[in-house]
Parts: sequence; C-alpha cells; structure tokens
Amino acid sequence: MKIEDFYGEYMQDVFAQSGAEANFTRSVFLDYICTILESEGTIATYSLTEHKMSSRGQAVDAWYYDEKLARLNLILADYRQNESLETLTNTEIKTCYKRLRKFISSTSKKVFVESLEEADPVQELAWFLNEKLSEIDSINLILISNAHLSSRVAELPNDKVGSLKVTYELWDFGRIFRSETSGKSREDIEIDLTKLQPKGVRCLPAYTGKDSLKSYLLVMPGQAMSDLYGEYGDRLLEQNVRTFLQFRGVTNKGMRNTIKNEPHMFFSYNNGLCATAEDVTADKGENYLLSVKNLQIVNGGQTTASIFNAHKKDDLDLSNVYVQIKLSVVQDDQVETIVPLISEYSNSQNKVNSADFASNHPFQMRFEELSRRIFAPSTDGGVQQTLWFYERTRGQYANKQNNLTSTDKKKFLAKNPRRQMFTKTDLAKYYLTMEELPHTVSLGAQKAFSGSQRIDGFVKFIPKLWGKDGKNINDVWLKQMIAKAIMFRELDRLVFRMAWYAGYKANIVTYTLAKFSSMVGSRGVFIDYLEIWKEQKMPDPIRDYLLKLAEEINDFICSPPDGETRNISEWAKKENCWIKCRDGLSAKLPSSVQQLLIDGDKISEQENEGSYNQSLNDSIQGLTYIIEKGAAHWVELAAWNMENRKLTAKESSILKVACSIPNRLPSDKQAELLVNAEKRAIRDGFFIEK
Repeated sequence: MKIEDFYGEYMQDVFAQSGAEANFTRSVFLDYICTILESEGTIATYSLTEHKMSSRGQAVDAWYYDEKLARLNLILADYRQNESLETLTNTEIKTCYKRLRKFISSTSKKVFVESLEEADPVQELAWFLNEKLSEIDSINLILISNAHLSSRVAELPNDKVGSLKVTYELWDFGRIFRSETSGKSREDIEIDLTKLQPKGVRCLPAYTGKDSLKSYLLVMPGQAMSDLYGEYGDRLLEQNVRTFLQFRGVTNKGMRNTIKNEPHMFFSYNNGLCATAEDVTADKGENYLLSVKNLQIVNGGQTTASIFNAHKKDDLDLSNVYVQIKLSVVQDDQVETIVPLISEYSNSQNKVNSADFASNHPFQMRFEELSRRIFAPSTDGGVQQTLWFYERTRGQYANKQNNLTSTDKKKFLAKNPRRQMFTKTDLAKYYLTMEELPHTVSLGAQKAFSGSQRIDGFVKFIPKLWGKDGKNINDVWLKQMIAKAIMFRELDRLVFRMAWYAGYKANIVTYTLAKFSSMVGSRGVFIDYLEIWKEQKMPDPIRDYLLKLAEEINDFICSPPDGETRNISEWAKKENCWIKCRDGLSAKLPSSVQQLLIDGDKISEQENEGSYNQSLNDSIQGLTYIIEKGAAHWVELAAWNMENRKLTAKESSILKVACSIPNRLPSDKQAELLVNAEKRAIRDGFFIEK
C-alpha cells in the first residue's frame, strides 16, 4: 500500500469518528496517535490537555510521567485539516518543539500556574512541573503529525531546558504508516552495543547446527544493563510474563543487598537473564556481539529492575556487577510460538499460569475465531454485514491486507471496516469497565490487560472465563463483548462534544459505564447486550442517560476530597476513588432506561443457548478435523505413542478407531478427547522429531 492511499483511508476514519465536525478532528487524531504511543511502549497511559497560548508561544496536548524512569513525556500534535498528505518542514518542527519548551519554562513561575483555571486539565501538569521539577531526570518531547517528514530534515533539535536532559521524538505520518502497516507488534529496537562497550559485549556461541536456534552466552556489565533499561524501559520487557519493578519480595531485597555489600558476587548468586532477539551482529570470530535487534528480556525483569533501581534510587556503584545472559535469536515469524515456551520453561522462580501467555491462550484463539465468522447485523437499512475484527496480536489487520489487489482490499475493508477493529488491550478495557473496575482501566491499556503485582489485569480473569472446556466463550459471549465495545466507543465519541467536557475523557468514560453497570446490578437486573448487538448502537434512552451521568462523573473525578491527591488522573487510578463513586455518588435510573433492562431468567436463557451452540460447534469441528487428517496421520501418531507412551489407555483406544477411518468413526466426545490428546503429543515431541 502506498502512503498516500493509507493517508486517504486514515483521514476518512478521522472524519467519521469526529462526525465530520472540524472542531473534533484534531482531538480524534491526537487521541488515536496517543494510543499508538501506548502500544509502542513509549507511554503507559496519557492525560489530554490540548493547551495552547498563542500570546506566550506555548502549547502542549498530552502528557505522561514515568515514575520508574523519572521521565516526563510531553506530546504536541501538528494536525493538518487537508485531504492530501502535506510535508513537515524543519522550520515547523523547530517551532513546535519551541512551544513545548516555552510551556515548561512558563511553569517555573508560580504566577503563571496560578493564573490557569482550575477546570483546565493543563493546570495539573503545570503544578506538577512547578512543584516536582527537581524530581524529574529527563523530559521527552514528542511531536506527532499527520504530515510527512521532509527529506531535507537531517536531525532533530538538541536544545535543553535549563539543566534538564531533553530528548526529542517525532512521529510523522510516515512513521505512523510504517507502524500501522508493518505487521509488527512494535517498532524495531536497534541497540548498538559498541556504545556500551568499545568492542561490544563478550559472547560465547552456544548453538550446534541448522536445526537449533542461534544462541549466545553473554556477560553484561551491570552499568550497561542499567543504561539499557534507562533508555528503553519496559519496551525491553514486552514478552516478559512478569515484571517486578520494586523491591517488595525477598529476592529483590537480596539482589539489592548483594549489589550494595558484595557486588563482586552478584554474578555467582544470580540466575541471570533469559533473552531473545530477532537478529544480532557479531565480529568475525563471534567473540563479541556488536548490535542486537529487538532485544527482549523474557525472564529476568526482576533482575533488570533491581540493577536499575540500585543505581538510580540508591546510587550504588555497578562497576563490579556483572550479569549472565542467555540470548536466543528468534526470527519474527517464530516469536509468537517460541517465546512463550522459552518464558515458561525458563521461569523457575514463580509458577507461571497459562493465562500469562495471553496471546496464545485457547481463550484468545477462540475469541479470534469467533470474530472472523460472526457477522454483525447491517444498520441504516444497508445490506452489507460486517465483522468486528479482533486483533489477537498486533499487526494482524494490516497483514490480512498485504498482497491484496485493489479490488480485494476494498472487499476486505467493506467486510472488516477499520472502525470495527479492536485489540486485546481494548477488550481488556471493555471487560474490566463493565466488571466495575474503572480504576484499573485508568491505569492505562497495558496495565488493564496484564495487571501487576498488586492489580489484577484482564489476563487474571481468563482462566475463570475459559472454565474447564471453554464452552462459555461462544457466539453469545462475543456479541455481549461487542455490545460493551459499542457502548464504550459511542460514549467515548460523544463525551468529546459535550459543552462541559474539559479533559480526562478516558477516566470519565470508564467510570460512567462502571457506575451504570453497578446501578443496574444493584437492582438485580441486566443490560440487554444482545439488543445492543442487534441494533449496533445504544438505545436512545441509555445513550442520553449516560451522557447526563458522565457530566456528574466529570464533576466527581475533578473534585478529589481533602487529603487526596489533586492530580486528577492519579486520583482516578485509586480504588478509593471508585468506591466513593460507586457508593457515594447519588444517581437514579430513569424509567425509560429501566424498561430496557432484562431479568436473570432472560440472561441465563441467552447464555445457555450460546454454550449449547458452542458444544455443538466443537463436536462438528473435532470430528471434521479427525476425518480431514486421514487414517495415515493417526497411524503415525499411534507409532509415535508406541515408543513414547504418552497417551492414556482411553486415548489409545480412540486412536485405534481413528486409524481405521473411514470404516469406523469416533463419536463426538471421542473426537474431542483425541484432538486434545494430539495437542499434548505435539507438545511432547510428536511431529517435532519427525
């Protein structure tokens, strides 16, 4: 796809989401690109400000403070209201960054901060800078633009703000285009190891032949490890099943004490890191690694954070600290299958639940399959039915369009419109919101999905949702989840337009829907999600009431009680905020809304039908799979099992039936057992050893 074609499609989506109202297209663009920055790991969440003072030559549109790295991210949008792609020049870039620096400078004067209106979302950021500037180690200025970077722009500015370390990051439309169409989960990270060590990092090749992964053993200096994490942060831990970032456990304290008292023994005491990379460059004799592409610490986030925090927070010397690393080179197309297994087998410190490998959990596979075959009803009298495309791993939507002809691509987009694509972090937000956990959603998309030591993210709910056999994840469940997505997205879009809206949209939306869910549940009734699915929109009475409730939620969130932080976005992340909203905010459901709710018998009837249909579908699919594989396939499995003895007696008996296809056929239940047995056999070596 050409960038010009992508720009045309993208701008049409922006216009559609804003209702073609020019006043909102810039806000829609800003919000969308901030979600890309979230998914790329540049920020964990964000607060919108959309502040501009032409008289002072300053502006800032959004911000996020990374407490671990003590790094403040300030975002400014350069948005062009044009149907054709424009060019972003060097002069325009310098002007935009200057506006951000001017804002930072202005906040050093208390008179300026006090002049800002209390309802203005930028006041929170201004007070933060005014009072906490000494605690900030660095500021990252991010410019986002729907213009394409001019070829004459050689480098970004390097101006400082006082004594602060300032970095500059640019997301022009070319970079947005590459991110959205590359099919990769995140942008490539290219690490030049010679900047950490003049010769690179000493290594020992540890692979035997063409069938094994290229692997290396490394000894990384502690300071180099700290510097890497300081620069890239949690982007290095994307594949890590657990990220320990504070000294809460015994092991963490032990590491800190070792670094402080016996740094020379750290290498001997510590298990080291298990890491992967997509590619590496070594010197001629493979004695030193010179560069690494897309380094991921698969197991060892605790060690990494311990080393970083010991240096940053405790100012400990790392010159005698070394850490061992087992590095496996895993090609991009193998990451999804191999990395979770490396994570599982290498994690000896803690039991790893299968839900930790969320992209490969059967729940995710099932939900993806459902989203590819269950069509949403056509709306507005149209005849075109569409799918809600669930992107289980980032890049699937773009990959599906690769190599399509222009005609086929139009067909694909007609069936899978971009506005109906959603990701696993979106799914987490929708689910947790209606489960009355808006404070968790307010932590940001990634935290809502994966959680942390203290907070249960969506992955912790997956085993319960899946149950013993996965029958609960069916067409009804998908329709219910899409209905929740419709409610979330519709309210999100409408809040932007309200006269009272001044910021904190993400918090307002999740709190409003959670409060509504709580009010409905307290009456012992339920939202009729299947009716919302059928209409593909909220009923007017519910929509109108939610907008009224959203205004009350806005007032509540923006008025923290005495003794609480005046940082609104931080207040919304606290469980106490939700408890006070749920129990203390008085609100009443109008009769027009109550008439649309359904009782427990109706919801049970809907869900039971979904489970029955899923059972029937699983039986058909299992038997079809066994027949399509053919008798020869099952004979090979039987021969393998004769040597390895991995199947139970019952499974072996069913296998004999499958070996005589088509003369004999297993029953539906037998088919299900055999399919599961084969999956276990593959895990134990069947086919891998062939």
